[in-house]
Amino acid sequence: MAATEYSPKLQALLLSALALPGLAQAAAREDDGFFVVRASQYAEDAVPAEQLASAEDERYDIKILQARLSLPVGRSFSLGTTLAYESMSGASPWFVEAGDDGRPVQVLSGATIEDQRRDAAVDLRWYGGRHQLALSAGVSVEDDYRALSGGLEWLVEMPDEHSTLNFGLGYSDDRIEPTEGGSARFPTRPAQESKSSYSAVVGFTTIINARSQWQLAVSATRLDGFLSDPYKLASVDGALVQDARPDSRWQLALSSRYRHRFTGLDASLHADYRYFLDEWEVNAHTVNLAWHQDLGDYLTLTPSVRYYSQSQAYFYQAYYRTAREDGFASSDYRLSPYGAYTLGLSLRCELGDAAISLAAERYDSQAGIAAGEVRVENPGLVDFTLFSLGVEYRY
Repeated sequence: MAATEYSPKLQALLLSALALPGLAQAAAREDDGFFVVRASQYAEDAVPAEQLASAEDERYDIKILQARLSLPVGRSFSLGTTLAYESMSGASPWFVEAGDDGRPVQVLSGATIEDQRRDAAVDLRWYGGRHQLALSAGVSVEDDYRALSGGLEWLVEMPDEHSTLNFGLGYSDDRIEPTEGGSARFPTRPAQESKSSYSAVVGFTTIINARSQWQLAVSATRLDGFLSDPYKLASVDGALVQDARPDSRWQLALSSRYRHRFTGLDASLHADYRYFLDEWEVNAHTVNLAWHQDLGDYLTLTPSVRYYSQSQAYFYQAYYRTAREDGFASSDYRLSPYGAYTLGLSLRCELGDAAISLAAERYDSQAGIAAGEVRVENPGLVDFTLFSLGVEYRY
């Protein structure tokens, strides 16, 4: 099953992307190398019976193992590599149809999905005075999916030594060969498709004072090619048709991050906001608040809350009474209007050059907490629980 299939929240957590550097990140190289390994367990809730139109109600269960190694090379370079392995099983939303009372109900894939994903990425960084330059390349492989990616990032420290600018470019080439594509069983499912994406980001970070830092960034992404989901169908005038979306998509995002240290409380506040919009008329807001509380010299406890809300794509419907003139049709819950919140709690223990972290997150989505009006809730909205254990070591 392709990488586009499961929760966008988990994808954001797991997939490598063109990311902003950390707040107040210096252009000078750290002399120490480090190694991080993390194991996670992700489990989606079953679909409620009143929203289900199939015998199968269980959704994804995913086990994740991630590792990151970074080494200093000479006086001006560092070399890093990131590896990830995921084993997933369960059923996925297939299509939405009208129930007996006209309300939409979800049909899940009949067969249990078994798949593995393997990610590998490498990056080389050069540190030259107030400048930092990074080159990266990665590959992601599944049974039916392959993605190759590359990136370039440049960070420059301003003469005041309190601010930095960063610029980034990224590219990805994705190929998919859907299972049983073009077969007698699934004649409308494509046998092979591809897409490409181009990304750019510009960011500014500044130290406001000894206790506060702020970051602002703007990013743009262009997607071209096959942007539909080959494994999903849509109900149009009582008939099932292949999921069909436009073959291009512009995405823009504005991100802001604020950090403040409360010295008297031995704590830090992390506040993030992101606004997203695209040419499919999806607009989204994300607010994230986290409180990092030191407990003595070795422990840090971090409760967090995240709120997310989005509008729907212009061509999305839970199901279609008549076909659209442009031929587009998608009932994917990820294109529907909804709101979601995440409650998290993590504990980190510093042990000299090593650290251990435990984390748990609970994610719930529903139409009733969206910022805008939602007339019909998609029955495929996902709720999940995520647990992780991480170990870090510097040497």
